[in-house]
Amino acid sequence: MQILHLLIEDDYIEEFVSSLPRDKVTIVEKEFDENKKLLQDELEKYNNEDIETKPYHESMQNLNIWLKEKA
Repeated sequence: MQILHLLIEDDYIEEFVSSLPRDKVTIVEKEFDENKKLLQDELEKYNNEDIETKPYHESMQNLNIWLKEKA
């Protein structure tokens, strides 16, 4: 599989994505590698017990805020 970077007009992106064959194309968000590294770092901290854990409800609120910012 190869990586191809495209610049696509905002008003055309949905049509373009829907025209791609799902079994042949995987769409990776722009910050995928950066987010993957951040997640790995946080999981490593958790495994090493270097961080405090948060209650589930608080974590979900933070995740909800993050998702709204990404939309």
